Order: sequence, then C-alpha cells, then structure tokens
Amino acid sequence: MLGDLSKTRASRVIGIDASTKSLAFCVFYNRRPVKWGKINFEGSDVYERIRDAHPKVRALANEFDADFVCLEGAILANNKNVKVTIDLSLMYGAILSVLLEGRAKVVQVTPTTWQNFIGNKVFSPAETAKMKLDFPGKSASWYTNKKREIRKQRTMDFFNAKWPHMNLTDNDVGDAAGIAYHSYYELTRRK
Repeated sequence: MLGDLSKTRASRVIGIDASTKSLAFCVFYNRRPVKWGKINFEGSDVYERIRDAHPKVRALANEFDADFVCLEGAILANNKNVKVTIDLSLMYGAILSVLLEGRAKVVQVTPTTWQNFIGNKVFSPAETAKMKLDFPGKSASWYTNKKREIRKQRTMDFFNAKWPHMNLTDNDVGDAAGIAYHSYYELTRRK
C-alpha cells in the first residue's frame, strides 16, 4: 500500500484507472501533469481486449519509464454481476503483468484516499438531503449514480481549475489524474 512506502522519492509517477475496455492514465513529473489520456482496448470479449491491451500498455510503460505506477485498487462492492468482476480481475492481471516487466514499482491506492486528498469527500448527509430535495421521487440507485456523477465532475473541475491546459472531459482520465496527483505528492513528501 502507498502508506507503507515512507521516505520514498519518486520523480515520475503514472496514475492509472483501468476497466475491462480501457486504461485512463496521467503522468506526473516535476510537480505537474505532463501527459494524460485514455487507451481503448479493442475486441469482442475480455480475452481479445487483453491481447490488444498488452502492446498498448507496454508502449505506455516504455514511453514514460516511471518510478511508480499507481493503480486504483479494484473494489468488489456488492456486484451482482460476477462476470464483470472476473473480467476486471483478468484485465488488471494483464495490465500488471506488463507494468511489472520494467523497473517501476506498482502501488495500489484506494479511491477514498485520493478523493479525500483533493477535497472530493463522500456526500455528507446534508448534501444527500439537498440532492433529494432538488431531485425528488427518484430511486435509491438513481441517487447513488447521481452522487457518483457529481463527484466525478468535481474531480475534473479540480484539475481543470488547477491546470487549465488539461481541459479534462473524460471522468476516467480525471480519476487517473487524481490517483497520480495524490500518489506523486505522497511519494515525494519528506516524512
């Protein structure tokens, strides 16, 4: 875990937010983001997408020769779709197998850790109550999805305000930036 790496110095950190169909990334170097984007994986099933991901992830790893690659830890949250969980695990394994070929160390970051670091905390009871007043009569899952949408926009807004040249519009890339930003500062902070 990231907290276990005390007094570690890093100069180049890649934050990654992976899914079964894409990999969003952001590279922090010299206290700022230097490159960010999203790589889409082609294929009709997870195995074809893993095959497509392999050279693309290798190219990313080789281009940046990072000290640390920081991934958002996979979370199993009462997911009723076991296939999605298994496919995500397969993709994470494929991505990690490529990233571990180089000299970079891989670190997992929990979503709440990097989100709290940028001030994007979970909704308070008061915020939830206000949202229910603003959007009355919706289902519980609608409110959960709306909170997620709002928090993802807050993440993009944070980076677009801090570094306007980023012009983030993809929330996966925003999450990768959050992972990289938090990890870079944790890994370069003197304790």
